[in-house]
Amino acid sequence: MREAHRGAQGLRATIFWLVIVAILLFFLFPPIWLFMTSIKTFRDAFAIPPKLLFTPTIENYLNVFATKQIQAFLLNSIIISASSTAIALLIGIPAAYALARFEFAGKKNLSFFILSVRIAPPIMTLFPLYILFNRLNLIGTRLSVIVMYVVFNLPLAVWIMQIFFRDISGELRDAALIDGCSELRVLLRVMLPLVRSGLSATSILCVIQAWNEYLLALVLTSQKSQTMPVAITSFMTYSGIEWGPISAAGVVVMVPMIAFGLMVQKNLVRGLTLGAVKG
Repeated sequence: MREAHRGAQGLRATIFWLVIVAILLFFLFPPIWLFMTSIKTFRDAFAIPPKLLFTPTIENYLNVFATKQIQAFLLNSIIISASSTAIALLIGIPAAYALARFEFAGKKNLSFFILSVRIAPPIMTLFPLYILFNRLNLIGTRLSVIVMYVVFNLPLAVWIMQIFFRDISGELRDAALIDGCSELRVLLRVMLPLVRSGLSATSILCVIQAWNEYLLALVLTSQKSQTMPVAITSFMTYSGIEWGPISAAGVVVMVPMIAFGLMVQKNLVRGLTLGAVKG
């Protein structure tokens, strides 16, 4: 009987790990294939059947960094992502704190309005803001893209941070106010240290959203202010798609976010699960 029970447990464990491996292969296959294509020659990349054993080359990466000004595009992506995230948090944290702790007329309507901005497709706000930016001579600048990313990252920051502020006991705020702290001091000295994990998770999600966005950057940037997702399309020419260089550029786009995610994965997981556990 024990042997049968152990056999059933072993079978369930085997099935479980097979499912895990299948899921990992499903999600990891595209980036792995992209990387393999980036280190193949043109002939190896189009070989049928596909070559799994080949002599790797860095020619595609040399081509990308030598001819497409990738360094400048990477700098644009870093500046735009970091700036839009910082501004969204600077505005969103006080707003989230107010929505979580204060009672005022129209609070529910305001919360729904903030959420509706996030739900709305970007194309809906792109046209009116494009006209505004055009009149202000901001088309083709980093500032126009930063403003747009703030518009779409701000609701995300407000809603996520609002959850974490609500999870903190109101008695801590009351005690700080009794001790003579102002609301701003309570927010900076008491609340923010307690929601550090949530702040990290929110920052990461905002950075990833800004780093990977394509449509708004395509419309609002020029040759000098292009971000990496837009710059990759320069390898799609009238004579054909340069699959090797475009794959290498895709890997260059992924690597910073993968490295960033690995560095902050503990805070990300802790921040995303903390609200769920407390709620």
